[in-house]
Amino acid sequence: MKVVAVANQKGGIGKTTLTRHLAFHAIENGLRALVVDLDPQANLTKTMLHVAMRCSAGDELPDIDPASGAHLLFQTAVGLRPMQICPGVSLLAGTPELGDAITLPVEQIPKDAPTVLRELNDTFDFCFIDTPPTMSNLIFAGLVCADYVVMPCDIDEDATDGLTTLFHNINVTRQRWNPALQVLGVLPNKVNKRRNYDVENLKVLRDQLGDVVLGVELTERSATKLAKLQPVWKNPRGDSDRRAAAEMRAVCEAVFKRIGL
Repeated sequence: MKVVAVANQKGGIGKTTLTRHLAFHAIENGLRALVVDLDPQANLTKTMLHVAMRCSAGDELPDIDPASGAHLLFQTAVGLRPMQICPGVSLLAGTPELGDAITLPVEQIPKDAPTVLRELNDTFDFCFIDTPPTMSNLIFAGLVCADYVVMPCDIDEDATDGLTTLFHNINVTRQRWNPALQVLGVLPNKVNKRRNYDVENLKVLRDQLGDVVLGVELTERSATKLAKLQPVWKNPRGDSDRRAAAEMRAVCEAVFKRIGL
């Protein structure tokens, strides 16, 4: 099982959207995907429950299986059982109990979470981890568990400055707990190519980080934002939807190519 964390300590920059679409892309290619929601806000979990309801043709959201909470990654004595959302994709759900992990000693995180997650190695081909928008034990847990990390990033000064902190935390994670962690790349997101500010900042970002920045980006499109129950490339309507679909497919393909698939 290859584990990909989607991380940035800023909110609203597309982590959950990217995590969903990487999972959709995996299952469309015949791969077994596990999605892990490490954000106590549980936005990924909410949309996955809607996907499950649609897949089952039900009219009520399913309850979260008590054995499928992502907080159980921090409890080695408890059996973990991912919740099937639809054929090919399962969920470890974001729960309020994740808040308890924030208060754990940081040294406990690398002892528990990777060990528990790796028990699922033979069950899934890929695991995609959505992380919270604040630097905490939960982001460290995602980085410690991961083989790879992808970093969506807005094109503004605050967001790009935040990458410096994130790279520092990635280096700390490598040095102390997970030396094999690889940076797949920075994904420029919500780019407005008609705005000079965005065009100039994107150029600066690419000049500063070089190949660390993915060669593709996502422009600011409502179709991408609204694509929650199915991938944006499914049943696009109009030129704008088709452009959004092409962009997201290109992003997913770029990420998987860097993994070696």
